[in-house]
Amino acid sequence: MRKLNEKIAFFYLVSLNTVFAESKKRYVNVDDAEKIEVIDLTQATTWRDLSEYYEAIEKRWKLCLNCGVPGLGTAMHMELPGGEASMHLSVIPPDYLVTRLSIIDVTGLSNTNPPLVLTLDVAQQWISMKHDPREPTLLLFKFGWSEEDTHKKVRSCICEIPGLSYELAEWIATNMSHVVGVGTDAPTLESEQTREFSSRTVANLLGRSGVYIVENVNLKTKLPEQSCMVTTMPLKLLNANYVPARVTAFCPTTHVGKHVALTLRGDVTHQTAPNRLFDVDLDEILNN
Repeated sequence: MRKLNEKIAFFYLVSLNTVFAESKKRYVNVDDAEKIEVIDLTQATTWRDLSEYYEAIEKRWKLCLNCGVPGLGTAMHMELPGGEASMHLSVIPPDYLVTRLSIIDVTGLSNTNPPLVLTLDVAQQWISMKHDPREPTLLLFKFGWSEEDTHKKVRSCICEIPGLSYELAEWIATNMSHVVGVGTDAPTLESEQTREFSSRTVANLLGRSGVYIVENVNLKTKLPEQSCMVTTMPLKLLNANYVPARVTAFCPTTHVGKHVALTLRGDVTHQTAPNRLFDVDLDEILNN
């Protein structure tokens, strides 16, 4: 009897393995499946840093924002405090927050010239700066900034941070109508050319055009320049100039010839593998 039970158990396991193998082969072809890599581009913050900043805002303390607000981690804003923004962060349309991602990597330039002022003629060497994108796009400037740079090069209102020229920001606001946001891995987009002004700033220029700014983006992971999508989700705070944000990129694992797109597909009818468990011939087993 024990021998019979062992035979039945063995045949049962063989049958299950066969079914699983055929099911995987027919219906779950993992090797051929297109994969999308999900990448967190957010610099973290702490409750203490947040509370200190918003306490200063509430009590109307004088703040120096020339060098950004590194303590907030990845953060979004429209205009600098005091400006009349055309649109507040809390009411940005959702379709402006789920966009294509276009990266301008100027790390080589900023490494040789840390306080780089990126000008229009230099930026237009990148193909994504030559034409207005066809879809809502977050334009992200990668300067190769790191947390170590923040500790070494940012001292309150005195800093050495690469940024955009006013002319370049003006070009983006005027000619790139589908660019809904501009980001950087540095604490601010302001350069030496605009940092000391109160109104003639990159932030105020873009903000008046309805373009939001994302700062302190984590770009340690190498990303393709054109083929990703990105979600940029700010904390929905009313009457706040700077708010923390969560930035997530969706990129193809194959960077050549592939791009991620948000599409609507029809319902998939799930097929199940045929159950072969009851194909076992018990008479044959018992007779052996």
